[in-house]
Amino acid sequence: MPYSYYISTRIYPSSEFHASIPVNRAKLCYAAKETLANRSANPDSEICIVLSIDSYLNELNNKYSGVNVPTDVLSFPATDNNKYLGDIILSTQYAVRTANKEGHSVNEELQLLTVHGTLHLLGYDHRTPDEQKIMWDIQGKILSNLDIEISYPIANT
Repeated sequence: MPYSYYISTRIYPSSEFHASIPVNRAKLCYAAKETLANRSANPDSEICIVLSIDSYLNELNNKYSGVNVPTDVLSFPATDNNKYLGDIILSTQYAVRTANKEGHSVNEELQLLTVHGTLHLLGYDHRTPDEQKIMWDIQGKILSNLDIEISYPIANT
Protein backbone atom coordinates (compact mmCIF):
# COMPACT_ATOMS: atom_id res chain seq x y z
CA MET A 1 0.00 0.00 0.00
CA PRO A 2 1.42 3.39 -0.92
CA TYR A 3 1.91 5.71 1.97
CA SER A 4 1.06 9.36 2.28
CA TYR A 5 3.49 10.31 5.02
CA TYR A 6 4.35 14.00 5.15
CA ILE A 7 7.99 14.73 5.91
CA SER A 8 9.18 18.33 5.97
CA THR A 9 12.70 19.67 6.33
CA ARG A 10 14.03 22.97 7.55
CA ILE A 11 17.28 24.56 8.61
CA TYR A 12 17.88 26.05 12.04
CA PRO A 13 19.62 28.32 12.83
CA SER A 14 19.74 29.42 9.23
CA SER A 15 22.18 32.26 9.89
CA GLU A 16 24.87 29.82 11.09
CA PHE A 17 24.15 26.83 8.85
CA HIS A 18 26.96 25.79 6.53
CA ALA A 19 25.46 25.67 3.05
CA SER A 20 28.63 23.96 1.81
CA ILE A 21 27.53 20.68 3.45
CA PRO A 22 25.95 18.61 0.68
CA VAL A 23 22.55 17.57 2.05
CA ASN A 24 20.09 15.70 -0.14
CA ARG A 25 16.80 16.52 1.59
CA ALA A 26 14.83 14.18 -0.68
CA LYS A 27 16.91 11.23 0.52
CA LEU A 28 16.28 12.18 4.14
CA CYS A 29 12.54 12.37 3.55
CA TYR A 30 12.64 9.02 1.78
CA ALA A 31 14.58 7.45 4.68
CA ALA A 32 11.94 8.69 7.14
CA LYS A 33 9.11 7.41 4.93
CA GLU A 34 10.77 4.00 4.57
CA THR A 35 11.15 3.79 8.34
CA LEU A 36 7.50 4.69 8.91
CA ALA A 37 6.39 2.16 6.30
CA ASN A 38 8.63 -0.55 7.76
CA ARG A 39 7.02 -0.04 11.16
CA SER A 40 3.48 0.20 9.68
CA ALA A 41 2.98 3.70 11.05
CA ASN A 42 -0.26 5.58 10.49
CA PRO A 43 -0.28 6.49 6.76
CA ASP A 44 -1.04 10.12 7.64
CA SER A 45 1.98 10.49 9.97
CA GLU A 46 4.01 13.70 9.82
CA ILE A 47 7.61 14.44 10.85
CA CYS A 48 9.84 17.50 10.62
CA ILE A 49 13.57 16.97 10.02
CA VAL A 50 15.64 19.93 11.18
CA LEU A 51 19.14 20.32 9.74
CA SER A 52 21.29 22.08 12.28
CA ILE A 53 24.75 22.57 13.73
CA ASP A 54 26.78 21.24 16.67
CA SER A 55 26.22 24.24 18.93
CA TYR A 56 22.42 23.96 18.68
CA LEU A 57 22.41 20.21 19.39
CA ASN A 58 24.81 20.85 22.29
CA GLU A 59 22.36 23.41 23.68
CA LEU A 60 19.40 21.04 23.34
CA ASN A 61 21.32 18.04 24.67
CA ASN A 62 22.32 20.04 27.75
CA LYS A 63 18.82 21.43 28.31
CA TYR A 64 16.90 18.16 27.91
CA SER A 65 19.44 15.48 28.85
CA GLY A 66 21.85 17.33 31.13
CA VAL A 67 24.72 16.34 28.82
CA ASN A 68 26.80 19.34 27.81
CA VAL A 69 28.22 18.03 24.52
CA PRO A 70 27.02 18.10 20.93
CA THR A 71 25.40 14.97 19.56
CA ASP A 72 24.49 13.74 16.09
CA VAL A 73 20.71 13.41 16.39
CA LEU A 74 17.95 14.26 18.85
CA SER A 75 14.30 13.29 18.56
CA PHE A 76 11.44 15.16 20.17
CA PRO A 77 8.22 13.15 20.04
CA ALA A 78 4.95 15.04 19.88
CA THR A 79 2.74 14.40 22.88
CA ASP A 80 -0.66 15.67 21.85
CA ASN A 81 -1.23 14.70 18.24
CA ASN A 82 -1.55 11.23 16.73
CA LYS A 83 -0.76 12.49 13.24
CA TYR A 84 2.29 14.65 14.00
CA LEU A 85 4.96 12.34 15.40
CA GLY A 86 7.55 15.02 16.23
CA ASP A 87 10.88 16.54 15.24
CA ILE A 88 14.23 15.00 14.39
CA ILE A 89 17.16 17.39 14.74
CA LEU A 90 20.40 16.49 12.96
CA SER A 91 23.83 18.06 13.34
CA THR A 92 25.21 18.19 9.82
CA GLN A 93 28.64 19.10 11.22
CA TYR A 94 28.66 15.98 13.40
CA ALA A 95 27.48 13.88 10.42
CA VAL A 96 30.36 15.18 8.28
CA ARG A 97 32.92 14.21 10.93
CA THR A 98 31.42 10.74 11.39
CA ALA A 99 31.10 10.09 7.65
CA ASN A 100 34.72 11.12 7.07
CA LYS A 101 35.92 8.96 9.97
CA GLU A 102 33.87 5.90 8.92
CA GLY A 103 34.48 6.25 5.17
CA HIS A 104 30.99 6.71 3.79
CA SER A 105 29.07 9.68 2.39
CA VAL A 106 27.58 12.48 4.44
CA ASN A 107 24.15 11.77 2.95
CA GLU A 108 24.38 8.11 3.98
CA GLU A 109 25.22 9.20 7.52
CA LEU A 110 22.34 11.68 7.54
CA GLN A 111 19.99 8.98 6.26
CA LEU A 112 21.14 6.64 9.04
CA LEU A 113 20.50 9.40 11.58
CA THR A 114 17.07 10.04 10.05
CA VAL A 115 16.15 6.35 10.34
CA HIS A 116 17.48 6.33 13.91
CA GLY A 117 15.58 9.48 14.87
CA THR A 118 12.37 8.24 13.26
CA LEU A 119 12.60 5.00 15.24
CA HIS A 120 12.90 7.08 18.41
CA LEU A 121 9.75 9.00 17.44
CA LEU A 122 8.02 5.63 17.09
CA GLY A 123 9.01 4.66 20.63
CA TYR A 124 12.17 2.63 20.09
CA ASP A 125 15.16 3.18 22.34
CA HIS A 126 18.59 1.76 23.10
CA ARG A 127 19.06 2.28 26.83
CA THR A 128 19.52 -1.43 27.50
CA PRO A 129 21.44 -4.03 25.46
CA ASP A 130 18.16 -5.79 24.56
CA GLU A 131 16.52 -2.55 23.40
CA GLN A 132 19.64 -1.64 21.45
CA LYS A 133 19.75 -5.00 19.66
CA ILE A 134 16.11 -4.67 18.62
CA MET A 135 16.58 -1.08 17.43
CA TRP A 136 19.87 -1.81 15.60
CA ASP A 137 18.32 -4.86 13.86
CA ILE A 138 15.37 -2.80 12.61
CA GLN A 139 17.67 0.09 11.65
CA GLY A 140 19.95 -2.30 9.74
CA LYS A 141 17.05 -3.77 7.75
CA ILE A 142 15.77 -0.33 6.80
CA LEU A 143 19.25 0.84 5.77
CA SER A 144 19.63 -2.30 3.69
CA ASN A 145 16.34 -1.48 1.95
CA LEU A 146 17.83 1.95 1.21
CA ASP A 147 21.00 0.29 -0.19
CA ILE A 148 23.10 1.78 2.60
CA GLU A 149 25.74 -0.44 4.13
CA ILE A 150 26.53 1.22 7.44
CA SER A 151 26.47 -0.52 10.77
CA TYR A 152 27.72 0.43 14.16
CA PRO A 153 28.47 -2.20 16.78
CA ILE A 154 26.17 -2.76 19.71
CA ALA A 155 27.77 -1.23 22.77
CA ASN A 156 28.65 -3.42 25.72
CA THR A 157 26.85 -1.70 28.57
